[in-house]
Order: sequence, then C-alpha cells, then structure tokens
Amino acid sequence: MAEKYLVQVDDWPFEAELERPDGGGGAARVRLRPDDEWRAAEIQHVRAGLHVVMIENHPLELYLERRGAGVDVTIGRRTYRIHIGRGRAAASMRAAAAGDGLVRVTAPMTGVVLEVRAEPGARVEAGDVLVVIESMKMNNELRAPVAGTVERVGARVDAQVGEGDELAALRPAGDAGGV
Repeated sequence: MAEKYLVQVDDWPFEAELERPDGGGGAARVRLRPDDEWRAAEIQHVRAGLHVVMIENHPLELYLERRGAGVDVTIGRRTYRIHIGRGRAAASMRAAAAGDGLVRVTAPMTGVVLEVRAEPGARVEAGDVLVVIESMKMNNELRAPVAGTVERVGARVDAQVGEGDELAALRPAGDAGGV
C-alpha cells in the first residue's frame, strides 16, 4: 500500500506517494500526482550529505542538509527548501498553502535582516533577490521562487527573524486573485 505525503518545495505544495518493496530490497516506486505513472526510484548514500537518486535508471546527484524542520536539497547550482508532512504536519502545510494564492518567502533559519530589496507593488522575476539575512556569519540571499508582484513585505532591516517567519508574499504572474 502506498504511503502518502504532502511535500512542499520552496512554496509549492504537492502530494506524493511512495510504495516500498516488500522485504526492504530493490527500488521503491514513486509518483508525484495521483494521475502520474509510477516510477522506480532508489536512493544511494555516497558520503555525508551527498546522495544519488536513481529514477527509472537515470541518476540525479543531490546534496541534502537538514535545516530545522526541513531539508535543503541542492541539485546542480540550485537549492530547494523541502518540507515533508504526514498527518497533522501535512494538514498545517495544506492550510498555509491554501486560500489567498500568494507565494510566501519565509526565513529558512534564524537570523538578522541585512537588506530588503522588495517593496509592495514591485514586479519581480523568479530568482530576483528579495531579502538578505545574516545567519551564523553568512549572508543568505532569499530569492523570488516565481515571477509576480510583491503583495507585502514583512522584513525590516536589522530585525531578528526566526525560521519560518514570513519575509515577503508574492502574487504569481497571471494570478488575478485579490485584484
């Protein structure tokens, strides 16, 4: 029987299913939407943080780093913030993603806001830097996950932020909700 998970990649939630092989050997099967085909998947640990995921015998190299309740997954030069929920955790993730259609940019860790480059009403492209926070003596650029319009900015220069605090909210391009 398939295990169901709510997976949130950056601010994009989706449901995934996982079927593990009987007896623990061999490849598992995964699908990311109920209407998708099942795909064989196997993860291989290479060394601390480095893994290779085999999907239908195609390798994908990932670097995994736990951060609080989530995991940062780096594929090539891009890092994704991943949260996986079941039960109550999945319900709260659904509630946060539902409703107003906004994409929220949240603090991935505790830190201090150094720069705020976004302002309400501004158009941004995916990848534009919105906020810079300092954490553990490193500057972290938080980027727009989608193109759209900045609806609100909660980040203030020199403010202390905690993991999960909303720093900005974007209305994705082409979404007329709330307008």
